Amino acid sequence: MWKLVPIFLICIAVAFFSDRFSRKNERLTGYIYKEKFIWILLIVVTAVFAGLRTRYNDTGTYLESYEYLVNSKFDFSDVEWTFGGNFGFVIVNILLKSLGFTNNGFLMVFAIVTYSIYIWFIHKYSTDFLMSIFLFMCLVFTFPLAAIKQCVAVAFCLLAVDKAINKKWFWFVFWILIAETFHAYSIIYLIVPLMFFLPWQDKRTVMWIVIFFFAGILLRPMLGTLLEATESLGKDYSVEEFSGEGVNPFRLLVTLVPLVMSFILQKQINDPYYEYDRQDNVCLNLSFLNGEIMFIALFGTANYFARLANYFYIFPVIALPRLFNMVKPKWRTPMKVAAIGCYLFFMWYSNTHSGFNPFDKDFDRIALNEFKWIS
Repeated sequence: MWKLVPIFLICIAVAFFSDRFSRKNERLTGYIYKEKFIWILLIVVTAVFAGLRTRYNDTGTYLESYEYLVNSKFDFSDVEWTFGGNFGFVIVNILLKSLGFTNNGFLMVFAIVTYSIYIWFIHKYSTDFLMSIFLFMCLVFTFPLAAIKQCVAVAFCLLAVDKAINKKWFWFVFWILIAETFHAYSIIYLIVPLMFFLPWQDKRTVMWIVIFFFAGILLRPMLGTLLEATESLGKDYSVEEFSGEGVNPFRLLVTLVPLVMSFILQKQINDPYYEYDRQDNVCLNLSFLNGEIMFIALFGTANYFARLANYFYIFPVIALPRLFNMVKPKWRTPMKVAAIGCYLFFMWYSNTHSGFNPFDKDFDRIALNEFKWIS
């Protein structure tokens, strides 16, 4: 994990200074003034780190596909024009290849788009930017290094959520459709308009918990129906693929933290003093969804359900700092120290003992002076 330490420390330092030059309100429910420029350095350093890589998880597969893509000068005749064919991703690849972008130029383009939108969304909606970036580095940062298509689709879905928060429904649907051309499971974000209710004060919180609980318990008997649903999205899976080893229970517990903590703090959530509003509601409810889908992954193969849960992995990054600042003042600092320790442990564990190759063994990159946009 030592290869992650420099980028982690740089990002925390940038977030610290960005937060230092911002001003929070007395209730810690938001900012009176948000610093406008320093935070952009986070986009630069994360995108450069990601764009210089030559190996990590599925990166090799993406690079191999891009490297052997026929350079036919803007020839789109072989594109599969279905959502299941991820034609948006294919079109961008053809454009980049036709323009002569190198392998690392291809990675850099997607890294810039993905991390720009992720960090912009966090900066816009987080009530504690420093803590949110800390959680982002612990929970989310390495995922776009592995799942390029899914993560750029999630980035476009975040633009859709922003439009939904502001009740711009045409643009909400527009960005969902754009995301759908990059990864078919983006369709799950159509659930967002149903997620603006006040958590725990509305019966829908319990309703969703019960639905996903039984979905997990009944997963194996319902596999036939599930396979039909995935086939309609253009994906052909077998029963064996969905009934493999489940997700690590430790990983499930981490995703359930927002749900458990919000249950403990439900009186504060309902207290007008804390100004829990529309954007807080949707971020917390989507955090629940992250844990609820991960619960299903406990009973099915982690490869598919855990990645589906990761569509909502970024929302705890925003929801948890909001909850942390609702704890009574005398317990707030000890609780934050404990949270920092726990999430650092999870970051270490997930990058050294998660069942995949340790990060340091799996990750390689070129030097910055070796990078070229165009071959």
